[in-house]
Amino acid sequence: MENFQLKDIRNIKAFCFIGCAALFIFLYVYGALEHSKIINLDVDASDQAAYLSYAKNLYETDYNIVGGRNRMPVYPMLLSLIYSPDLTENQFFIRSKAFNIALSAALLPGLFWLFRKRLPFILSVNLWLITAFTVFIFKAGYVQTELLFYFLNFCAFLLMYQMLKKPELQFGILTGIILGIAHLTKASVMPGLFIFAAFFIAKEIYSLYFNFSRIDEDKTQTLSKNLFHLFWQIKQETALHLLSLALVFLAFLSVIYPYISTSQRFFGQPFYNVNSNFYIWYDSWEEAEAGTRLHGDNKGWPEMPAQQIPSAKKYLQEHTAQQILDRPIRGIKKVLLVAYKSYGYLKYVLIYAVFALVLSLLNFQQSLAIVKRYPFLILFCLSYFFVYLLIYAWYVPVASGNRFTLALFMPLMFFLATIIHTQSRCNPPISIYHVQIKCFELFNFATLGILLFELHSILTDRIVTLFAGS
Repeated sequence: MENFQLKDIRNIKAFCFIGCAALFIFLYVYGALEHSKIINLDVDASDQAAYLSYAKNLYETDYNIVGGRNRMPVYPMLLSLIYSPDLTENQFFIRSKAFNIALSAALLPGLFWLFRKRLPFILSVNLWLITAFTVFIFKAGYVQTELLFYFLNFCAFLLMYQMLKKPELQFGILTGIILGIAHLTKASVMPGLFIFAAFFIAKEIYSLYFNFSRIDEDKTQTLSKNLFHLFWQIKQETALHLLSLALVFLAFLSVIYPYISTSQRFFGQPFYNVNSNFYIWYDSWEEAEAGTRLHGDNKGWPEMPAQQIPSAKKYLQEHTAQQILDRPIRGIKKVLLVAYKSYGYLKYVLIYAVFALVLSLLNFQQSLAIVKRYPFLILFCLSYFFVYLLIYAWYVPVASGNRFTLALFMPLMFFLATIIHTQSRCNPPISIYHVQIKCFELFNFATLGILLFELHSILTDRIVTLFAGS
């Protein structure tokens, strides 16, 4: 009887969870459709026409088009699957908006699964709702690659995070594959990959030094047979870890090889991209339009004098130290201003960041212990956020907006949520009217209350007044 009752309770909980999830996804799709019908009416806004044109060209050339090395091919290929020659441009636009909404809604269950695999239930629910209703819902009704990239980029971040915690060969292959697909979706993963590799190698070097130092201290008390066994075990473990890193790069290059080999043939560089090669070194979009863009950078190497082609070296030669320093500072200010005036996600970043900081300070000794245990993992995360923020800030004079910085949203929120979850275990419950309540639960229910309270405003006002394509 007791087992039956437990099973019954579990079934009721599962039914309630599925029902609530279905309701929220329905509200999500409803809001995204309203936004696409009321706000996003201009196909020429925010690169949407360019994605539609790319997809159409893929279809009409039987996928033999090279592309301009600005937008990557994965998303246009998906759009090409819903294209038909009898569609007008506006009909294709409307169909593509609906497709993107459906695609984003399909990603949401996978996103919750990723959160739930690593975080408690209520924390996962909150992160899922915050992501769905302060980020995804506003971007879903646009013909843009961003939401697909955000999801893949977050998967890649989690895999790199896991690899730094516990490297395994199968995770190495999977990490490389996901990074490769993400790169073919939007060419923004390379800095993260190199940051990961740098800290991975640094971690292995430190582990070797620490383990051999420990053996050296104990060798007078250790039999030679045991000593040899320890040396062999350490070398074998390090070799497997480095092999898993090599598999990351091998799998990554295998996935992107057809694309980079074509780039090498047509543009002279395997990782040719007009944004990272040229535009990032201009002081404005107007300069880029009058520069390499005007001289055919989307068809091959720009046909203009070599001394006029922008590069890091040219930029450093032509700008003062003060100008170079001011650019990222002004860019960061613009990034924060855009986030402040945006869809509402910034307050949740601040809430999570403040609570994570308070818990870390209250549990200072445990915080130090965690830092000592996972120094390279923590440094990787902090460096990842800082480097990408600098890159986005540097690019602000050429192009700015939420489209760039929101790639950091899910990795950052996951990082902060992990800190909260880890630190909250040490905090004793507080008593409210003789009821024992844990700070962790109080925080999560308060956050959930804030989100549910503003959900009406999101679905009735914000979603039909804010343009979210940029």
